[in-house]
Amino acid sequence: MARMIKYDYKFMSDKKVGRFGFRQKELADLQKKLGKINEKLDKAKNSHDLSFRALPYDYKMLTHLYKLNKILRNHFDNMVVVGIGGSELGAKAIHGALAGDYANQLRNKKGLKIYFAGDTTDPKPVLDLLKIIDLKKTIFFIVSRSGLTIEPLANFLFLRKKVIEKVGKSHHANHFIVSTLSNKNPLYQIAKREGYLVLPHYAGGGRYSALSINGLLPALAAGFDIKNLLKGARAIDKICKSNKLEKNSPALFAALQYLAYKKRQQNISILMPYSYYLDDFSFWFRQLMAESVGKKKLGITPIASLGPSDQHSQIQLYMDGPHDKVITFVRVEKIRFDLQIPKYKNSEISYLGGHGLNSVLKIEHLATSVSLMENKRPNGTIILPELNEFYLGQLFFFFEMAVVYLGEFFNINVFDQPGVEQSKKYMYGLLGRKGFEKEAREIRRYI
Repeated sequence: MARMIKYDYKFMSDKKVGRFGFRQKELADLQKKLGKINEKLDKAKNSHDLSFRALPYDYKMLTHLYKLNKILRNHFDNMVVVGIGGSELGAKAIHGALAGDYANQLRNKKGLKIYFAGDTTDPKPVLDLLKIIDLKKTIFFIVSRSGLTIEPLANFLFLRKKVIEKVGKSHHANHFIVSTLSNKNPLYQIAKREGYLVLPHYAGGGRYSALSINGLLPALAAGFDIKNLLKGARAIDKICKSNKLEKNSPALFAALQYLAYKKRQQNISILMPYSYYLDDFSFWFRQLMAESVGKKKLGITPIASLGPSDQHSQIQLYMDGPHDKVITFVRVEKIRFDLQIPKYKNSEISYLGGHGLNSVLKIEHLATSVSLMENKRPNGTIILPELNEFYLGQLFFFFEMAVVYLGEFFNINVFDQPGVEQSKKYMYGLLGRKGFEKEAREIRRYI
């Protein structure tokens, strides 16, 4: 039987943190709702919003991606993912977790070098990228659900021009793959006109698309085992069918977040991995939580943090500031390669000698977690047996389902994001997009 990630929540209870923790009766009351929630989700499993639950079972998509990847490996050295928000954060989180900071210098011979662009209109990162990649050996993966998002489109148009200058107009189409949704949007129309390969963007919200083509193609191109990534997600989907909170850890996590917010005004949720390569994952979580739950004048504010570095920048606030936070740590149990700290005799730091860096990391997490608990600060820990594709797939699906359950407890729609539309309209107006003249006049009053 496959091992599962675990959620240790003992430091979330009133027995450990007093009035700032959940009471067993409160949890039991939410337990009564879980069966009906699961029944509702099962009836809606084929809906547009919940279609992310079908992604781990899309074997046709896998076959297509493996065929495409074989072609890419034979023709290119680099892939540049051009996207923003949900169209980019999942792919970046997967790559960061499995490859780390030095992946492109230590490139697996089976994979391409992966770069990310399109999440800013600051010109410096794009100019620097062009200094280190050979455009003739680069495939650009342009990802935009709507085909209208300003940042990736602006970068795409600039990069397209550079590729044409390098390889010629007649050959540049070989360097572009587009993932978008509607056949009416401008990006799709350009792609069809120019002859780019078009892949179907996940039909639901971008923040739930990490395990779709958006995240899987860059992961596969980098040489990672996407079959195991989806296998991990299926393992979590299976436990989500349970109507018992102690067996359904995503629902349990959601219940505790809900109780912290509703009963104790703890409206800040911090995700703090004690794994350096899960830093990007925290930013994916931040978008997932913020866009899904922040609406109707309520919302849990997510914070992306990192241990142990933020022990030296944030823990003072978490330990001694307002009682408005819940902290979730992520710990990796087994690291394949450890480094032993050499002994240095006759020194005050000689106590470090003989310890492995991984054991120090675990001690740092434990010391922080217990100290928070003793200061009546609720915190829980998600434990990964290892950091690999299988457990990373579990981690993604854990949080996706946890947010769905959280929406059910709050009775809100976690799949829309009405709050971001007004600023987009003002940007369109100022940039001169047809049909947004009214918005342009409105915002110019403040310039």
